[in-house]
Amino acid sequence: MRRIRFALAFYTYAVIGLLIYLPIVILIVFSFNDSRVLSLPWKGFTLRWYAAALQRPDLHKAIWTSLWIAAVVTVISLVLGVLAANAMARYRYRGRLLFTGYVALPFVVPWLLLGIALLLYFHRLGVPLSAWTIILSHVTFDVPLVAVLVAARMHQFDPWLEAAARDLGCTPWQAFRYVTLPIIAPAVIAAGIFAFNWSFDAFVVTHFVSGTQVTFPLWVWSALRYSKNLPVINAVSSVIVVVEMGLVLLAEVLRRRGGAGDSWL
Repeated sequence: MRRIRFALAFYTYAVIGLLIYLPIVILIVFSFNDSRVLSLPWKGFTLRWYAAALQRPDLHKAIWTSLWIAAVVTVISLVLGVLAANAMARYRYRGRLLFTGYVALPFVVPWLLLGIALLLYFHRLGVPLSAWTIILSHVTFDVPLVAVLVAARMHQFDPWLEAAARDLGCTPWQAFRYVTLPIIAPAVIAAGIFAFNWSFDAFVVTHFVSGTQVTFPLWVWSALRYSKNLPVINAVSSVIVVVEMGLVLLAEVLRRRGGAGDSWL
């Protein structure tokens, strides 16, 4: 059995490494290659593609658009997601399972269909496509993510702690602020990091509801039409991949810390 488990684990790690991490490593390595063509042999080490990325105002504008949209989406998703998690994890009521399924529905709906549905919805309402339609669209799949991550922590929360605070004279808001929130804070922060990354990287849904707005994924999609842009795309994508992987690792550490019962604030 040990050999079987070892073989299965080795196979799993090998597949993950070849399909997910090897392409990322290749991307980063070739971002330093002194050639416009993504191929061997290696032409030499250079940083000029990173310097070229710093001189592209269209790229800077696209990244800034993605950053502020992701920030707004994260704030909205945290507020709605924590409320949804509270309803999913702490209360028993008729239709609770139906509500949980409703919140988690965007997880199982293909994002292509979600993007088309949102485009038709905004068109039917006569809402012009803009940055705000992107924000509303991203909220639809970020809120379930936050709700699931925070609800997992709330399932471990002892409700008697909040009840004790109420007995000592706290209002419902004070009990949440001084008792519940510090305990679930690591999970909330981790959910915010994941939500930010999801919104920043979203392409399929954004492609349908963006209008004239150009986010970073849309800029990459349009820039790939010209081969001369490939080295610059490799460079800026390498930086973003490293930053996002760092944020994901931080979110996982915070999530595990929250699961261990540590509290913040």
